[in-house]
Amino acid sequence: MKKIFSLLLSFVMLISIVSLVDFSAFAASKLPATSITSLSAKDNGFTVKWKKKTKITGYQIQYSTSSKFSMKNTKTVKIKKAKTASKKITDLKSSKKYYVRIRTYKIVKKKKSYSSWSKKKSVTITPATTISAATTTSQAHCTNNNNHSIKCGNMGRWFNSRSDIETYWKNQCNALAEKWDKGEISDSEYYSKSPYGYECWSCSYCGKWTGNFKYR
Repeated sequence: MKKIFSLLLSFVMLISIVSLVDFSAFAASKLPATSITSLSAKDNGFTVKWKKKTKITGYQIQYSTSSKFSMKNTKTVKIKKAKTASKKITDLKSSKKYYVRIRTYKIVKKKKSYSSWSKKKSVTITPATTISAATTTSQAHCTNNNNHSIKCGNMGRWFNSRSDIETYWKNQCNALAEKWDKGEISDSEYYSKSPYGYECWSCSYCGKWTGNFKYR
């Protein structure tokens, strides 16, 4: 009886020890860890890219001005989709150095487990690019013949300078005169199509020129 009682006692103690073991740690260690593939700064922020992993719920990103990721200087971002492989972080301090790391996580039965952290990488934040009003106006308007500050002329195009229009007019006249000399066009066709002059104007946004040919 003593042996049976001793065996039963040992069995109960073994069950008690097993129940105290935190198996979540083992689950976490089995989660696939990811790594940062790219980290680039732009316009008071940065974009981080990483390797996608399967059989996980998502990712957790931490960025900090502390290389040790102290709680005071660290922010955490959760990525809820496993298929996501990049994230842009904005509104950061210009010229500051930030450290970034990432890990995967998985939720099973409302319990969340994590992989180990990736190797940290650092990036220095660059200031936002300032676009002048003139540049913005030019980009918003002067993209085709019809969205300048003034209507495009019957020449059907815009020129870099007024002298370019003068050259274009002379070339048109010479080309028609050559066809007339060769008998390729009639007298009436030559006089109706050959411009005797022109008027021109410029765009107040981009400074380019256009104009109208004047015909008889």
